[in-house]
Amino acid sequence: MKTTQVATLFCCLFLIGSAEVVAGPMMGAMSADLGVRSSAIAYLPAAYGLAYGAFALIAGPLSDRWGRRRPLQAGLLGFALLSAALPSAPSLAVAIVLSALAGLCAGLIQPNALSLVADESPPEQIGRRLSHVFVGLMLDFVLTPVVAGWLTDTAGWRSAYYTLAAMAALAFLAVTRAFVQRVPAAASHAGFFATHAQALRTPGVRRRLAVSYLWLGWVAGFGAVVAEVAARKLVLSSTDTGLIAGLFGLAVIAGNLASGRLQRALGEAALPLAALAAAAGLLGLALPVGSTTQLVLLGLPWAFGYGCAGPLHHARLSALSERYRGTINSYHASLLNLGIFSVSFLLGSVVPRFPVEVFCALAGGVTLVGACLLLPWPWRKAGVATT
Repeated sequence: MKTTQVATLFCCLFLIGSAEVVAGPMMGAMSADLGVRSSAIAYLPAAYGLAYGAFALIAGPLSDRWGRRRPLQAGLLGFALLSAALPSAPSLAVAIVLSALAGLCAGLIQPNALSLVADESPPEQIGRRLSHVFVGLMLDFVLTPVVAGWLTDTAGWRSAYYTLAAMAALAFLAVTRAFVQRVPAAASHAGFFATHAQALRTPGVRRRLAVSYLWLGWVAGFGAVVAEVAARKLVLSSTDTGLIAGLFGLAVIAGNLASGRLQRALGEAALPLAALAAAAGLLGLALPVGSTTQLVLLGLPWAFGYGCAGPLHHARLSALSERYRGTINSYHASLLNLGIFSVSFLLGSVVPRFPVEVFCALAGGVTLVGACLLLPWPWRKAGVATT
């Protein structure tokens, strides 16, 4: 796989991840312009994630049969247009619709981008290349909140969405240049519903897809709202909350870069241990804090564990089936974003009535259940446990 191809897919994942977290440090400013409470802005990433996940179920099987490049191009072009239109939304309801439509485009982007990594790489390099591309998805937790918070305080929140639109247009041109349209070597010629059925019969896939929702979707979803959580636990400006979210993002990237070494050192135990650390970090944030330092220290296990276990989990999913890789990736993307939707919806529903610590405890409890699915329970057959 060429360096330009890795860089292009890196940017694609950075964009769709940025759309999930960009509103976090801007909730206060956006709420003032749209005339709603700040927690209601959480419905933007919620709508984005829900539409993203639903449409990915269609995009994956089609890419398994007809190829990845053209759907990826269509997704990037639509993403650019919708990101440019969202700042002109006259109300929160219109903004939610535009965010959901952008989620449809993301549902085209992620399964095709991740499947291209496996399609274009030798089998022994798939895990390493996925780790490189996944840094793009992690980097948005560092750069996007910091830049979005700074832009909000200087040029206004709308400029952040215009920046995303311009980047998506450039990514469209990069995909056009870096990839050719071709059908995957192990293309599935089964019908649409048969492809889904065969993918779900793959040994081990259902348990790991449950983890995609209960663990990965919820820990990723927390990243989309962590700036708002910080603002509710401490009195902070948009810039400060963006910096805190960016610091957590650095920990996510550190976990991503360390995942390979931990895998070599701990073997199969690396994934469940990192997933449990992330769940413990979310539960830790349910404790009261008196300073920014305490907040960051409590949340670091969540960020590092998420960064480490996320690529390991996806690499195992991608290796389960070459023939149905796109379809499995589409389920993974769908359930992941259902988790992101669930977290954003929970925040919008809980914090107007209860302290934000209740929200953190509920999110941490769900992720703990998901992490426990990765443990080698004695009643699980040995062949299934290693999938």
